[in-house]
Amino acid sequence: MGEIKSAVELAMERTKGLRLSHEEMEKMKEEEIQSKAVGLVNRFLEVDFHLREVEKELAKFDPQQRKHLEQLFLQNLIEAVNLERDNALILQGLETFLPTSAWTVKKIKDLLQKYREKKKDELQKTETDLLAGLERLGISGSAVHPKAEGSPEWEQAVAGFKPVFEEELKKLKKGILH
Repeated sequence: MGEIKSAVELAMERTKGLRLSHEEMEKMKEEEIQSKAVGLVNRFLEVDFHLREVEKELAKFDPQQRKHLEQLFLQNLIEAVNLERDNALILQGLETFLPTSAWTVKKIKDLLQKYREKKKDELQKTETDLLAGLERLGISGSAVHPKAEGSPEWEQAVAGFKPVFEEELKKLKKGILH
């Protein structure tokens, strides 16, 4: 009676004589380094990894791979900067791994602070406008607190100011690595 083979064994038999080309090997190495960089950034941002641990991980690679991995790590870190999140850890990582970015990081911090202030002001203004609208409908009192976030008025207000901040952030992020 014949032996039953697994799918892996069958695949191995069929590909026994095949070899990867140089380009395919390079592509696989690049994909591996990119996935390592993304993994490092994710672990760093999830606070599983401290900066020292990231440095230890990077030290495991030969100088050429390390430099490339650091570059990818920084690119992924920069891409993670977002107006709607707490970016403190990201900016700390940039300052540590790319000391020359200190001025740009400060500009990003200033921009994020201005965005938070603008968002807070617009939220208060939207709440006031919604409250005035409810009062015109005869709905008022100390228990009435309109929920501005998610309302069409709030979405319209955000659409009015957020793109300007996003464009400025995009320019600053682009300037860090160049």
